[in-house]
Amino acid sequence: MNLKKLAIPLLCVTTLSASSMTVVASTAETNQQSQQTVDFEWLFQQGAFEKIIEALSEIKNKTPEQHNMLVSALMNTDLDDAEEASERFIRAYSNDYRAYHTHASVMGAQASSSIFSALGYAKKAKQSLEQAVEIAPDEIAVYQALMQFHLMAPSIAGGDIDEAKKLAQHIATLDDIEGQFALAKVYLEDDQEGEAKTLYAPLLERDDTQIRARFELGNYYLTDEQFQASYDILLPLSAMQVPVVDKADNEQWDKYEESMSRLLYGKYRLGQVAVKSGQYTQEGIQALKRYLQEYDDTIIDTQSLPTPSWAKLRLAELLLNANALSEAEDLIKQIGEDDDKNFSKILKQLKKELKKRAAV
Repeated sequence: MNLKKLAIPLLCVTTLSASSMTVVASTAETNQQSQQTVDFEWLFQQGAFEKIIEALSEIKNKTPEQHNMLVSALMNTDLDDAEEASERFIRAYSNDYRAYHTHASVMGAQASSSIFSALGYAKKAKQSLEQAVEIAPDEIAVYQALMQFHLMAPSIAGGDIDEAKKLAQHIATLDDIEGQFALAKVYLEDDQEGEAKTLYAPLLERDDTQIRARFELGNYYLTDEQFQASYDILLPLSAMQVPVVDKADNEQWDKYEESMSRLLYGKYRLGQVAVKSGQYTQEGIQALKRYLQEYDDTIIDTQSLPTPSWAKLRLAELLLNANALSEAEDLIKQIGEDDDKNFSKILKQLKKELKKRAAV
């Protein structure tokens, strides 16, 4: 069994207040200890996972924030090592819900990448999430993660759409807005689009929720190949901006980072709509150009966003569709090879098409 969709997001680093941590290092010359501040969030954004792993592995008594950061880095290098680290996190903090949430994230990733052991990993993910809920019954994030599990996992692995709905309804008792988003997601997964649209309607009108609502609904329509509906929902994101907040204010920064990430991803999705539909080509080109510029300018964590290479690949497709051959050629020259087989296949096709067009 291969559970490709069973992805349980880690608690974000900024939520854990781990954007910058202090590591105690010994100085051989003086035989004294000195304080060295390491910006792990910045290293993570740069993909310097080995540096993070090396620095944190030396610390014996890690904080929950340090455990979470170490697991996050290891998930990008070796899932088996990440699994061991997440188990150490639980042993060190058996009464902290964050340890179980982190462990569930690793189990979900293992299930998604495994063929023969997927079922076992999925069950472990569920057990950890249920333990997290028991320890922290007022934490919305763990209910959302458990709901996501029930939506994505097949019934043989413990998934249950009815249980997901109950969890969404419980989330609504903790936070009305989050409850609406949760229940709308359940309805979409349960092929009840009408009921979902009813819940999204007021969320699309609110300044503080419309970016998220447009992104989620537009993404659903794109996946369902309802290209006109996806385009209509996503297009307003092209002109939207999110006011920057002080990064020192963790709560406000988290909200800003989430909104900015969805806004950027929405522009990328708009480009995808143009690629997959064969329509809205100029709008898609502009959306992807803005995505690349804003991706380069932003200071948020971009790990969950499509890479510039993917955006350039999609943009090159649209430029070819628009017969902008010179611009397409210049862009393709900037795109390096990638280990992703699908990426390499598309790049090869684009080069072949460009060569064919140039010969005419």
